[in-house]
Amino acid sequence: MIPINASMTSSISILKRTNDLFDLTQQRVASGKKVFNSTDDSARYRLSENLLGRNRQLDSINNNVSLGLATLETTDNTLKQMLGLVQSALTLISKAQNEGSNGVRATTSTAALDPTSVVTGVTVGSVFSITSDSGRTFNYTFNSTTVTWGEIANALNASNIGVMADFVPGPIAGTSNLRFRSINDEDFTFNPNTDQNVMDDLAGLTSPNGQVFNAANLFANGVAAPGAGETGFTVSYGGHITGAAGAGVTLATAIPAGSSIVFEDGNGQFRTINYGAATTVGQFITDITTMGAGVRAELVNQSGGAGGPLQLRLRNTNGGNMNIVGASGAFAPAGVLGYPGIVTGFAATLSQNYALRLAYGQQYDAIIENLDSLAQNNPVPDGRNLLQGENVSVMLDEFSGNPIRLAGVMLNAAGYLTMSQPGASWANDTFLQNSATQARQAETILLQLQAQFATFNNYIRTRYDLNKTYMSEAKTQGDEIVASDPTEESASLLALQTRQQFAVQAVSIGNEVQQSLLRLLG
Repeated sequence: MIPINASMTSSISILKRTNDLFDLTQQRVASGKKVFNSTDDSARYRLSENLLGRNRQLDSINNNVSLGLATLETTDNTLKQMLGLVQSALTLISKAQNEGSNGVRATTSTAALDPTSVVTGVTVGSVFSITSDSGRTFNYTFNSTTVTWGEIANALNASNIGVMADFVPGPIAGTSNLRFRSINDEDFTFNPNTDQNVMDDLAGLTSPNGQVFNAANLFANGVAAPGAGETGFTVSYGGHITGAAGAGVTLATAIPAGSSIVFEDGNGQFRTINYGAATTVGQFITDITTMGAGVRAELVNQSGGAGGPLQLRLRNTNGGNMNIVGASGAFAPAGVLGYPGIVTGFAATLSQNYALRLAYGQQYDAIIENLDSLAQNNPVPDGRNLLQGENVSVMLDEFSGNPIRLAGVMLNAAGYLTMSQPGASWANDTFLQNSATQARQAETILLQLQAQFATFNNYIRTRYDLNKTYMSEAKTQGDEIVASDPTEESASLLALQTRQQFAVQAVSIGNEVQQSLLRLLG
């Protein structure tokens, strides 16, 4: 039993208050806060809660703002993809226009070839050779058996002989064919020293005024020299006149004295060649070449059959008609050359490849479908698609003012972007021009949309960053208002520890005194 008196009661009361203060100070030191509720300090507590509440409101507002920003950024990425497609469409239109009504001198293989297609059947040392009518020659000698048609095309295009190679859409979707075309209004020839194994890959070549294409009979076999009947293949649009001697002719075929020919050259001038003495076909070819008058004399395997027979051909290299207006001796119908007498070889119409235009048009129509698909499937995060006419509202602050309203557009190729003229109509020049005008307008519209949404994006982004600054400041100020002073509270904690020890000692001493008195009286 512990006797209790007034002194003991006072000591115990002091010890209890000290312990309570000690617990409170420990809590302040541990939490860093001095005010925990309104009973501690109503003014500070209310102000702190207001600031911290604003922090929470701004955090909620910024969650909504971030959704708006994500919608704008996703929409901008979609618009960039659409802009890239429209620019690809403009490239297709340009290519189709280059296949325009003026036409080109060209021949296209029907075999499916692309830049990665390997040239088949060649050996090291095989040759691929082309000469334009201006006399410039391209020779490619194979140094491996894995050369691709893309490599050959690049080499030819870099050679600057006036003949280009390009890969054009094939009749089957996803395929391409290899086309050779003149860029200087000249005919051109695949030379006979070209390996027939190379030319086998180019099945389907045609020429309106040239021979029948037959790789095996017109070109050398491998690296061997071409045979007498292997004269190559000429892509010719100029008028030509070819003899029809039954047994054919050679460079050594004799032209008897008294033979003459009068013809119109490639420049519209009349020329006369009259032989007073016997000569040969080879000399006649040299004499025509020396004139440099836009006419070429050449031996050709016109039929493309094995071994010939070779015939002497006069060809207008300037693209016009070939006219013979007088002939005698070897040049007469009954002569050794077998010319048909006074005759005109008409020029061919230049190639107007509407099939190629329409192939480009198919790709254009596919782009239109992709544009619609991109707009419809714009991957916005909250399901509000600005490119399908849906609007997005963005609240920028915690005061519930008027939100920013992002107005959507009903974007589609044929409507909003004006791309209503299909590529399927591109055989018509006017329709092709309509597509060009519409695609350029679509490019402008997309750029304007990008700029419009970018303006909103920049403004909302600025407000988002400002809200984050306000949130940080409100949190800091709200915490500081109710924060404790670590130095002050640490000193207080130390003082309370000392007071606690003194109070415990006082209670202990008082108890010992009481016990001693009881023993004396006992």
